[in-house]
Amino acid sequence: MEELSWRAKLAKSNINILDIKDNRIFLEFTYHPKPGTFKWCKTVFSLEPIGTIEEQVGDILNKVLELRKELER
Repeated sequence: MEELSWRAKLAKSNINILDIKDNRIFLEFTYHPKPGTFKWCKTVFSLEPIGTIEEQVGDILNKVLELRKELER
C-alpha cells in the first residue's frame, strides 16, 4: 500500500495551512468538543527549520493532535 503524500495527510486530518511567515505556520483544524459536533480552531506554531517537508508535516500533525486532545477533554 502506498503511503499518503504530506498534502493528503494534512487534508485527511482536516488541517488547513493559512500562511507561513517568519518561521511560523498559521493553520486551522477541526476538533470535536462533544460527540456529533465539531468546531474550527485557528492557531500558530513555530516551525523548526530542520528536516524534510515530510518531517515538518509529521511535527505539525503531532502538535495538532496534542492540542485536539486538550480541547476535547
